[in-house]
Amino acid sequence: MKRRSCIGIWIAIVFLFVPTSMYAEEGTRWLPGSVDLTTIDFNKRVTVSLDGDWEFYWSQLLTPASFQDQKAELRSDSIPVPATWGGLSWRNETLSNVGFGTYRLTFQLSELSAKRMMALQLRSVATAYSVWVNGELLAENGKVGTDKSSMEPKNVPRILYFQPHTGRNEIVIQVSNFVQRKGGIWEGLSLGNTEAISEAGHQRIITEAFMIGCLTMMGFYHLSIFVFRKKDKKPLYLGIVCLAVSLRTWVLGETLGIVLLPSFPWEIAVKIEYISASAGLLAFVYFIGAQYSSRITWYFNRVFTCLQAVVIGIVLFTRAKLYTQLMLPIELFVIVPSIIYIMTVYIWAAFHRQEGSVINMIGFTVMAGVIVNDMLFYNQIISSGPWLPLGLLFFLLMQSILVSVTYSRAFHTSELLSEKLKHVNMTLERKVSERTIALADMNARLEGANRELKRSEQFRKLLLANISHELRTPLTAIKGFASAIMDGVITRDYNAYARRIFDKTLFLGRVIDDLIDLTKLETRQMSLQFEEHAALPLLRRWFDKYETEWSLDDSFCMTWDESEAVIAQQEEVVIYADSFRLEQVFSNVLSNARKYAGGMAHVSVQLVRGAKEEEAELCVKVIDHGPGIPEEEVPLIFDRFYRSKSVRSAKQEGTGLGLAICKEIMAHHQGSIDFSRGTDASNIFSFRLPARLIKKEMGGASD
Repeated sequence: MKRRSCIGIWIAIVFLFVPTSMYAEEGTRWLPGSVDLTTIDFNKRVTVSLDGDWEFYWSQLLTPASFQDQKAELRSDSIPVPATWGGLSWRNETLSNVGFGTYRLTFQLSELSAKRMMALQLRSVATAYSVWVNGELLAENGKVGTDKSSMEPKNVPRILYFQPHTGRNEIVIQVSNFVQRKGGIWEGLSLGNTEAISEAGHQRIITEAFMIGCLTMMGFYHLSIFVFRKKDKKPLYLGIVCLAVSLRTWVLGETLGIVLLPSFPWEIAVKIEYISASAGLLAFVYFIGAQYSSRITWYFNRVFTCLQAVVIGIVLFTRAKLYTQLMLPIELFVIVPSIIYIMTVYIWAAFHRQEGSVINMIGFTVMAGVIVNDMLFYNQIISSGPWLPLGLLFFLLMQSILVSVTYSRAFHTSELLSEKLKHVNMTLERKVSERTIALADMNARLEGANRELKRSEQFRKLLLANISHELRTPLTAIKGFASAIMDGVITRDYNAYARRIFDKTLFLGRVIDDLIDLTKLETRQMSLQFEEHAALPLLRRWFDKYETEWSLDDSFCMTWDESEAVIAQQEEVVIYADSFRLEQVFSNVLSNARKYAGGMAHVSVQLVRGAKEEEAELCVKVIDHGPGIPEEEVPLIFDRFYRSKSVRSAKQEGTGLGLAICKEIMAHHQGSIDFSRGTDASNIFSFRLPARLIKKEMGGASD
């Protein structure tokens, strides 16, 4: 059951981070250097791959103005994108990966698609480039040059935003490479609306940050185990593997390390990439050797160590143009044979039914698969992307399962030994009376110590409950339950503790979802669906909905009053709003009244006419007679994570983000939400938004 749960968690992580952007390849019509995208509606969340044949001008650094110059002598041909230059044929000439050139692509857009901003995503371009879209210079990555001395290498993924034209659009990219084994655009470009491209970019950044965080924590965790138990070196090797892969991930993919440190030298970043890979692979081989010392020979370890030491030395003391050429030979003649050799060791262990061998073999098989995948990806054979961090996480998960099984068996053995010891003690008690007295005294001391431990445990829990705040509380609970299960402290009622962990993760999910919604609202990245609605029928429908939903709660009731929303018989109050988000505000305020006040909540609708005949303001008030909010806390109630001191000890668990989200939603509606206290000490939450008065015969709005 434990194994299935852990594997289910890992599968959920994989599906969580699989990109969800929708690609629209059908309907694109390619010609060399040109693609027709007029049949694609970019107003939808659509991303289009620009993989195809581009115009290419070898040994020519051209700008958009160069293509307008009728006198310019331009030599062009088409080459595929993505692809490195090496080995490509251009005007009957075989290209080298060292050099410079200009890519050009024109694409056609419909008038509908050209009305909104679009984005162009560039991933891996070796090793410096400049990009123009429709004649405007949008980005420079490093410095493009005609020789090594005039160029500055840099390779960071970029998302470029631009306003397209109806009909013909043009992309011009200058690229130069004099510093490494790959030259050109070797990973695909994508075009789409800003939401789709930005979402895909954010998802990749979150994925890599998640991987880096997990691997770093696991690395230091295993190193700390080794510090307290130096006899077993497996945690040391596994910790080095985790930290090496984490460090390598910083400078690959989304290059988060380079983004955080923009002036970080490209040469050093590449050295980190290669050295971390060699060090991690070496530590992994030593880890396998520690697991199966009888099968991993001393000769293999020494030879492999010497080879990796030579590789690291070459990387340290030579330039990237030299040592990057060694990547493919190292993969073919060192890494692949090592994988095959280690796999034979696992197969041998599984055949001889050694403990944990099947779990180890499953974990290594997946990890070997992602290593091969990464080798094929970085050699432009497949375009699946790098998966090494995820493969290592799976391997670590298998190791965790193995540790769980090992400790479970050890605990079972300990129980059997305990029963045998109990039987021996009973026999000795009958023979040696003085031992009985000693054992009774020891048992009394143990019971006292147990009571003292229980008191200490209660104090610890109370202390943790007092210092925890928001996210720290559920995280501490999750870690505490999981640690107790792993260490064998909890021997039964697993489902109860699993349910507690699950509930805490649900609360964390609510906090994260609310934070995401609040951030999108604050940064105006959330698209609201505004429509015209007949205000009073809409509000009455919401009121009836929640009144029915909470009708079984005898401690709470609701009343409705629209007597102050006086309109003529032929008039109708219309609001322009997102009904889903506006209902979120309505339900949040009502839920707070029900949760914290109880008794009765009174909903009052008022209409304030404006200076002009059609202008008006709609005001909805939710009034309760609960304990109220202290005066000193009133200015804070719409802040993030605000929860009144008077209810923090209650069982109601909230994120403290609801009113902050309501405030942002009302701001999007050009309205407001506030709190006041009535003359009868009642609590009044009011939200206001602009409205219009229209004649019914002119056509109403949907309610």
